[in-house]
Amino acid sequence: MFGRIALVGEILVDLLGEGGESLEQATLFRPSPGGAPANAAVAASRAGAEAVFVGRVGNDAFGRLLRTTLANAGVDVHLLRADPALCTTLAFVLPAARGAHGFQFMRGADAALNPDDLPADLFVDLSALGCGGVSLSAPAARRATLAALRAAGAAGALTLFDVNWRPPLWASSDQALAAFRGAIALADLVKCNEAELELLCGSQGGVAERARGLLAPSGRSGPAAVVVTLGPGGAEWIDRAGSVRHPGFTVPAVDAIGAGDCFTGTLLAWWARCGSCGAAGLRELSPERIMGLLERCDAAAALSTLQPGAMGAMPAAAEVDAFLARVHRRHGG
Repeated sequence: MFGRIALVGEILVDLLGEGGESLEQATLFRPSPGGAPANAAVAASRAGAEAVFVGRVGNDAFGRLLRTTLANAGVDVHLLRADPALCTTLAFVLPAARGAHGFQFMRGADAALNPDDLPADLFVDLSALGCGGVSLSAPAARRATLAALRAAGAAGALTLFDVNWRPPLWASSDQALAAFRGAIALADLVKCNEAELELLCGSQGGVAERARGLLAPSGRSGPAAVVVTLGPGGAEWIDRAGSVRHPGFTVPAVDAIGAGDCFTGTLLAWWARCGSCGAAGLRELSPERIMGLLERCDAAAALSTLQPGAMGAMPAAAEVDAFLARVHRRHGG
């Protein structure tokens, strides 16, 4: 039995560039629904969870595309607002090798998300809430994101903050860092990649050593765990008890865009089905359960790279099950 998950934040259309070595040289842009929390909502729904998305689009063709895409994936869109004054946000993206991407944003309705878009009943019987760093780069959306984290935490739900640092949206890395720290203080679980970990904790020491600096002191509110995604190298989970690393899976990747969001959505779906309450539940996870969680999230993320784009590449639970069964058979386990 799955609990209910809420994803709050940006939803947009990725315009995927083709041809050339830079956005300036691209000769064709292909629209693809995106936005990290929206991608994660689709991944969670594909994993079997009940996911609701909270955000804003324009009252335009791209907004209708996004609403239809989420609804067709089984995501509850009754809190996806159509802004009467702003267009749907666009992101021009140049997919590149090894998961690196060039981004340029044309900001629109997603930035107008505000605390009034968060009804009180959203947080009733909520298992988990996920949000990310892009929304912190706009004043109204930042207020909404922090309000969502506070309300979900007060309601006993797990709160996950995905750093999702996009430098073009910030005047400086220091500005981004200050905003991220404010959200991290309200989160039970922080997710970041290696570049984001360096922004937050510097470059000295190993992944676990640095990530441990983000954990809340014993008995204090704040992160109980950090999960660092390592691209093809898997992921590492760090908490006060130690760290657990899964090595990931080697697949013939086509496009890594959205893979981290797939990891997030799969993690939240697992929590909604298997977890207990908030940060206390995180502290109760055994290394064996953490390894099983990372294995499943890494498998889903790997499968999502086999197709271009984000939402349309999210695997169903049965696909992840079949993939892991094949892996275990190969290794005799």
